[in-house]
Amino acid sequence: MESILLPSEIELYIDTMMPQKMENIGSQQWFDWHQRIQKLNQQALIEASVLKEEQVKETLVSFGKLNVLTHEAILINIWKHKVLPHILKLQPYPDSTFIVYSILYHEAVCVALLELVLYHPNCCEALEDTSGDLLEYVTGNVSQLLSVKLTEPNNQEAPVDEINRQKNSLTFDIGIRSLSIVRYIAENLEGLPLNVRSKMYADYDVPVLFTEIMLAAPWAKNGKVYSGGSWKAWDNEQLGQSEAQVWLTLRHLLLDPDCPKYYPLTESRRNHLAKLLPLMKPTLLDQLSPLIELNHWLCRVNFLDQSAAPPKPLLIEALLEIKEKILRQTGGKWKKLAEKQLPVVFTTDKTLLFDIASKLSDAYNAELLEKFEVKSQAKCAQCGKEAIQRCGRCQKAWYCNRICQTDHWGEHKKQCCL
Repeated sequence: MESILLPSEIELYIDTMMPQKMENIGSQQWFDWHQRIQKLNQQALIEASVLKEEQVKETLVSFGKLNVLTHEAILINIWKHKVLPHILKLQPYPDSTFIVYSILYHEAVCVALLELVLYHPNCCEALEDTSGDLLEYVTGNVSQLLSVKLTEPNNQEAPVDEINRQKNSLTFDIGIRSLSIVRYIAENLEGLPLNVRSKMYADYDVPVLFTEIMLAAPWAKNGKVYSGGSWKAWDNEQLGQSEAQVWLTLRHLLLDPDCPKYYPLTESRRNHLAKLLPLMKPTLLDQLSPLIELNHWLCRVNFLDQSAAPPKPLLIEALLEIKEKILRQTGGKWKKLAEKQLPVVFTTDKTLLFDIASKLSDAYNAELLEKFEVKSQAKCAQCGKEAIQRCGRCQKAWYCNRICQTDHWGEHKKQCCL
């Protein structure tokens, strides 16, 4: 079986994972680190696609390194908002934007790897206190989907415009992937600290946020749907993976028995959630039958008097340790940090650029990955439509909805968990 890394390399790479510092971003040592994360991400994708033992996932949990991935994503997010603008002011016409894009891409790689592994409940539980930091980060990414502007490449665009276009494109992709991560956290709240549930409902109001995302439908435009990292032809009826993630998150949060304790249904919230009802058409319910329950719930709450909502449980709020630690280390000296990183980020040393490009070329094994584009194109084992979830026992058979899974059980049970 072809792969990116040997088992011994996977263990070495993960065992030596350490949170990076802001001042090291863009250095040769940092690019060695980026190369390792990229290879781990590709290896994890291959393992998930061919349904083999997911060693990357298991090793990340065993060595307790999911917090490092979360730290890296947050670190680059802070860098692109705090440091990059100062760098672009200091040098608005750089000769090369290659290193800047690689730094921005590092955040997307970390999020992609988190999306892959957090599908598994034991990975979500392994987040422990880091789950609060990750939830704050991914809900912020999701909210960006409401405002990010995507533009096409232009041969005449200035370097700064090119960097902003690339940044927006990656922000969009990260936001789409963050939809899945929010769902995985929501479905595993019982195994996470209590304050995470409170943040999900009260602090970030994910039900209302996801309602706004559903109304905006950023994954669909001009007869195309965003799936698997690219825009594909769409018939305006087939349920896309991103839309399914949003619906399933809403269903889980709103139908959770503990929802009333944390989420008083005020008139404002009811009005927002009611906007979902016109979107729940028969074609949607046919493709994702669990939404029938959500449809009934939404119809019912519109006629209930929720003015005397139960009090919110008293919880001890946990600090966002990762973000706070990064901000303390930098001390808010963003311009000074930008001046220090400017000659590194916009280096004109051709030998150095060639060396970095060679490392990344080795890490971005696109030819091998093309053979394993299975997960993003999974088909329902019963009807052949695009699948959005798989058998919870064997993790091998994919289905587009619960009805197809039930209808196919007579045949699938012969192979399930063999």
